[in-house]
Amino acid sequence: MPDAILIFTFSPVQSFIAEARRAADLYVGSQILVQLARAAGKAIRVQGGDLIYPASEALEKPKSDVPNKLVARIPWETAGVIAEAAQRALVREWEDIANSARTALMCNWGLGADACWEAIWKRQTESLWEIYWAAAQISDGDYARAYRKASAALDARKRSRVFAPANEEGMKDSLSGCREALHTQNVDAKAYWKSVKVGPPRLRPDGRERLDAIGAIKRGCRLAEHRSLSTSTVAAEDFLGQARPYLGDYHKTIADLLGSHAYTVRDDDPNWPYDGDLLFLETLTSDRLADSYGLKQRDLQQLEVARAKLQKVYQQAQTRPRPYYAILVLDGDNMGKRIDACLEENDPEAAHRRLSEQLSQFAEYVGQEVKPGFLVYVGGDDVLALAPLSQALPLAQTLAARFHAITGGTASVGIAIAHHLYPLDATLEAARAAEKQAKQVPDKAAVCVRVLKRSGETVEVRSPWNAMGETFGRLVTLFQTEALSNKLAYAVAEAAYALPDPDAMFEAELRRLLHRHRHRYPTKWSGCEAEWAATLRTWAAGLPGASTELGHWLILARFIAQGGEE
Repeated sequence: MPDAILIFTFSPVQSFIAEARRAADLYVGSQILVQLARAAGKAIRVQGGDLIYPASEALEKPKSDVPNKLVARIPWETAGVIAEAAQRALVREWEDIANSARTALMCNWGLGADACWEAIWKRQTESLWEIYWAAAQISDGDYARAYRKASAALDARKRSRVFAPANEEGMKDSLSGCREALHTQNVDAKAYWKSVKVGPPRLRPDGRERLDAIGAIKRGCRLAEHRSLSTSTVAAEDFLGQARPYLGDYHKTIADLLGSHAYTVRDDDPNWPYDGDLLFLETLTSDRLADSYGLKQRDLQQLEVARAKLQKVYQQAQTRPRPYYAILVLDGDNMGKRIDACLEENDPEAAHRRLSEQLSQFAEYVGQEVKPGFLVYVGGDDVLALAPLSQALPLAQTLAARFHAITGGTASVGIAIAHHLYPLDATLEAARAAEKQAKQVPDKAAVCVRVLKRSGETVEVRSPWNAMGETFGRLVTLFQTEALSNKLAYAVAEAAYALPDPDAMFEAELRRLLHRHRHRYPTKWSGCEAEWAATLRTWAAGLPGASTELGHWLILARFIAQGGEE
């Protein structure tokens, strides 16, 4: 019986993940995709298929997410049967996830349903997923030819998509902004969601957040029981590490102030189990506590006591939480070409399996390296994660280096830095745009950072990893320790307008500026001006924007050293 190559995939992916207003939405959306892919992969294996990508063991590893594209070697005669079994398994898993959310809405959230509600739910849940597959027979043992035929057939099938008409009337949902929010015949969406009984962190109170079927599934399904960390918690992570010994009294005050409105986001930290937004002084206002926690009856004197105790924590820790955090998007470079290279080897199937195993090893490493709650998704060569401001670049550099060490290939990273209250979907969009910009760097293996300042200013910088080396991290340290004046960054940026080429004249100007803006205490200065000027000139020569981009990198180093404070 001849064998065949089956390629199975489904969509939407990025748009499904991007419909998010909080980090928990990102996590649950990603994990729904993982569970659907896992169900399809297991069905292929049960039917006698042999998974090539991802590596078969990835289906069983909890810290390795399954990508939405599956490649398997299967019996040719049963190709259709196996693909249809995978499709049914995917749909069943989606229905099970959706039903778990539906049960939560009715039993725990106190919501009702009628024929109107049922029509919206059915329309939105049954038409969401587009499932594609293609198979090609392996003739004369030619794995490479069969894989290419199956890929071409799959591409042709995806280009011939047929969309069912969808009429989304009425008030739209809060996550996508384009689908009709769930409601009943005689109750509009705002009133319907105002009646919900579940409290934070699932839903903003008083009908200010309205969900369609997809958003309700993300917020109410069984996967939503996982406690994802908020952007505020991620931003406050560095502060928490220093302030934890001093939080006992403030912790008790918050518990008394919020009462039943207080909710925990982590079980591994008895000193501070609450959301990180309560570590920011600006959260402790009547309006913010009502909006975020539904706390309408407030003791203003008790609120002032809480503010005073938090300020005391700042004094004891000698720091305060920084308001910025980062989203990282990592993607392997030239993966299509790498698969093509596998297909050109003497044993293309073995080479393809070897690459899949390497990607599985990398995914397992990421699951161990990134802190729990910070990792949103890792599958194959894709990583989506959150990070505190100070850790974003070092983490990205570490992951890219590890990707190269395990797979032999390179990876590029897009990073978006934003205020913890900035819209999450816009930050994610900026991170994906930054990743695309990193991919535009010649030969890739690069990083692009986009900073979304609250002032409205956007800073974007790019660099190949090898050109950056350890230079950026060392610059951040020099600014943090005040070995260099904060004015240096802007002085270099201004000089770059007149000296756009990283030549000897630019290096001479760098020496002058470094001497002028080094700290007045020589003991805090590490390295002489000449060495640093040569280092910075070499880095500038490897940047897409040469001297101008170097100036922007120094501004970013200063920004990170100050924790996002201007």
